[in-house]
Amino acid sequence: MKSRRPVLRLIEKAVAILLLSTLSSVAVAQFAGSVTVVSDYDYRGYSQTDGDWALQGSAAYSHESGLYGSVWASSLDWGPDSDADIEVDWVLGYTSELGDSGVNYDVGFLYYDYPGLSEADFLEIYAGLSWSLFRVKLSYSDDFAGFGSSGWYLDGGVAYDWDNGLGLFAYAGYSFGDVFSYGEGLPFGAPDYLNYGLGGKYTIGDHVTLDARVVGTDQTGIYRIEDGVFENDARGIVSVSVSFP
Repeated sequence: MKSRRPVLRLIEKAVAILLLSTLSSVAVAQFAGSVTVVSDYDYRGYSQTDGDWALQGSAAYSHESGLYGSVWASSLDWGPDSDADIEVDWVLGYTSELGDSGVNYDVGFLYYDYPGLSEADFLEIYAGLSWSLFRVKLSYSDDFAGFGSSGWYLDGGVAYDWDNGLGLFAYAGYSFGDVFSYGEGLPFGAPDYLNYGLGGKYTIGDHVTLDARVVGTDQTGIYRIEDGVFENDARGIVSVSVSFP
């Protein structure tokens, strides 16, 4: 499988240029970060930590022009035969409102970097819309997870937050494309599938958020994994996040 390191370096440089070029206008920019401890790192319905705890962190920059960049990282556990112990996601995007409609659009690039297992690195492009409580997004990669075949992900959700710090949310996504066709991409030939999540959160003050949710997929038969590496059965997840500044 081919390495995507040159693409990663380009995105790293682009993010750096974006940040450095606007330091003089820091009054109209925002920097933010977070640290999270979560009982299971769930990615589109599949556990990425063998059903166990993960430590995650992020740093993000946004400018009033709509440009933004971020880096996010998480610990991983893909089993004893994998050299991937960490995932680093690099994001560069742009968001704005469609006139005065109240509808916001969001487009960008997301590069998944797996130090120690570079053949799994891949680039994804995305475009999304949000309005009031609702959001929808379509993502595409021509080399999903480094398997050399295309993958699509369509997801959407709804969320509502009260002034007292409580919030509720629900979301669902659908994964499809050549990489999910038998013999085309993923070695285990997993079919197109639906994943979902439903939960609530409580924010204490301005910086601490408690989150509890139920996640899972509609995978059945031999594709349903009830425990362990890449678990995709219905399960509960809890997390604690601290944001700054």
